[in-house]
Amino acid sequence: MRRSTGFSAFFSLLRSGSAGAILLATILSCSDSTSPSKGLDGVIRVNVASVQIIVPDSLKQALAAENASMLLSAPAGVLANVVASPGAAFSASSCGSGDAFVGYTKSKVAFAPEAIPSNAPFPLYDEGFIPDKAVPLGFNFKFEGNTYDKVNVYFNGFLLFGPVPSLTKGYSDAGFIAATTLPNNLIALSWTDWDPSLAPDGIRFETRGSAPNRRFVLQFNNVPEYNSASRPGKIVGTGRLTSQVVLSEGSNDITVYTDTMSVVNSSHFVTQGIENALGTEATYDSVQNVVTGVWSRRVRNSFKLGKDAVRFSLIRTKDEEKPTITAPDNLTQGNDPGLASAVVAVGSPVAVDNCQDVKVSGVRSDGAAIDAPYPVGVTTITWTATDAAGNTASVTQTVTVIDVEPPVFPASAQSILTFNATSPAGAVVTYDVSVTDNVGVTSLLCEPASGSVFHIGSTQVNCIASDAAGNTRSKSFPVYVNSAREQLAALLGDLTALNLPNGTAQPLINQLRTALREPGNGESTCKKLADFISLVEKKEQAVGSESADLIADASRIMVVLECPGYVPQAQPLPQISAQISAQRF
Repeated sequence: MRRSTGFSAFFSLLRSGSAGAILLATILSCSDSTSPSKGLDGVIRVNVASVQIIVPDSLKQALAAENASMLLSAPAGVLANVVASPGAAFSASSCGSGDAFVGYTKSKVAFAPEAIPSNAPFPLYDEGFIPDKAVPLGFNFKFEGNTYDKVNVYFNGFLLFGPVPSLTKGYSDAGFIAATTLPNNLIALSWTDWDPSLAPDGIRFETRGSAPNRRFVLQFNNVPEYNSASRPGKIVGTGRLTSQVVLSEGSNDITVYTDTMSVVNSSHFVTQGIENALGTEATYDSVQNVVTGVWSRRVRNSFKLGKDAVRFSLIRTKDEEKPTITAPDNLTQGNDPGLASAVVAVGSPVAVDNCQDVKVSGVRSDGAAIDAPYPVGVTTITWTATDAAGNTASVTQTVTVIDVEPPVFPASAQSILTFNATSPAGAVVTYDVSVTDNVGVTSLLCEPASGSVFHIGSTQVNCIASDAAGNTRSKSFPVYVNSAREQLAALLGDLTALNLPNGTAQPLINQLRTALREPGNGESTCKKLADFISLVEKKEQAVGSESADLIADASRIMVVLECPGYVPQAQPLPQISAQISAQRF
């Protein structure tokens, strides 16, 4: 698309050599700038090396006449709240790293302009610009795919990034965007023929805030529309512009706040929007005619604005959408035989993302590997999906391993436990029952309990063991307590087995045999046992080291028989301790 053909008239005048046609690039300062001074009103006035461009009224009148004869830009349609120029195909990528440039989106925002900037550059002119070396942004700003830290400010309502056009013009006539003819790479906050030289501090700018959220604010402040009859102190029938553009660090947003924009001269068209360096892409808003209701683009058109705000934002190319992830079902499983754990196939989660290359990882609450056996109890797996941009989403799965094995009693080393009675009531018997569990035994109860008095004869001991899961197992074993006569027979057998000399053994054997033949547990039995003890004591040297054991056994039998003189007096009965088995289950 070409700019207005009014520029052809401009070039014709230039080629004709008209002495008064134009004076380009009149530099009005010997140096780039002088030290700023702060006035009593708080405004900091900065003398900058403004470039004045003199465009004669005859040329402006010629352009105005041509504009008046042109049709306005084609209506955009009732629904045309324009985002980009016709034919522009911006497709936002949501899977990139955020560094790519693919274009802009446009949005309407609340009218909330910044406070008026404090720096007022001077001198200002009807036509011309402030070179970018005098207008630092104070931070790096990305615009149309390139990064800048300064900007040229044109007096006719636009900002231009990078080198100014080789043939410097004031561009009083608003141009189409997108169009490859100059100027390009610009932000048009309200591009038409303005005269900031007639407004006190007509242009002001300031960088405010702190990194990384600084803002560069530039404002056209009550600047009048150009009118050849206007003079300082006498502004004749013109429109006015109070408009502000805010460039935001970090987000690189461009926000244009238009408090008032009116154009009285019917030949003055206005352009508002942004354009890239090649003039091939542009982004702009639309405006509705309050009389006709027709929507038209804000590109070389005739319209007014009040309390209007529009923002141009870079299309985000960084993936900020989290993946979605679905965990496998929660699992419950019994323990593996003999173990406090189980090998469990936990399955795999399902992860979905708007971009490819999403990775899934799992972390167990016990810190073990996912495929390691799972202990009895509840283990939580946290599954996390991570996409290429680092966005994550997590879900949990529980694995419950139930202890299904009861405790185990070891096999007994003997089929029956036998003890000698130590009193007429029996014997105090202690025993040790071993039991194991794949997880752990929580309780072991036996009846009669170890340390109880077991009566003479056979007693069944019943034990039950429990684990934390409530699994139980029982075991029973018999305990036999020998009576006095059974102990007497055993003592006779032990004596015979000693193979003592006949002269020593026979009298002792005769005493025990006689005692064993006596019916019941009468006095004669007690007397024979007493005689046996006396003979052992007399023959101690012949009997040898076994004497003490023989006397002890005979004495114990007499206690069980309740023989006179052998009933314990306030003395505890001797205990006999027995071990079932030391084997572990």
